[in-house]
Amino acid sequence: MSENGLSLVLLVGVILGVVFVLRWIWRRPLPAGILPVLSPESSESVVTARPIMSPEEATLYNLITLAARDHRLVLAKIPLLSVLSVVDKDEEARKTVLRTIQPVRCDVVLAHPGTLKVMTVITLNKEMPSTPGREDRNRFVETLLKAAGIQSIILQTTQTYSVDQLTGLLGLAEEE
Repeated sequence: MSENGLSLVLLVGVILGVVFVLRWIWRRPLPAGILPVLSPESSESVVTARPIMSPEEATLYNLITLAARDHRLVLAKIPLLSVLSVVDKDEEARKTVLRTIQPVRCDVVLAHPGTLKVMTVITLNKEMPSTPGREDRNRFVETLLKAAGIQSIILQTTQTYSVDQLTGLLGLAEEE
């Protein structure tokens, strides 16, 4: 091998080593005492509460609660990882699935009040431009929910629903 080729291989090896070390450092938990101390009296930091839903989402959530309250527990903004359990013989595949769905939050979850089993996941569709990566992830989430036997419903925040309509859409009308 020529001297230039050997230098190139060594350079690539060093770069990969640095990348590996940096990734290892960033994945480690922070040692105790490293986190900054936020003081309520500090003028440098401002921490405030923020709403978990937009007014349109809250209106739809309240209607869903009225429609489902006699049949289901109604929960909002639940992490998808709290709804699904993923088991796979291939640990790398499982980790990939978990990394993919980790940032996903379910807008509304309906659970059986006795068993606490998730029955329905409701997505409140906002009129936002969709990115190709997000569309793929949404299809993947739909596939996972279907595999878990969880009903998935998409409601438009721009559409007006009645309590009776929602009761029918959620499949709760026949459970009397």
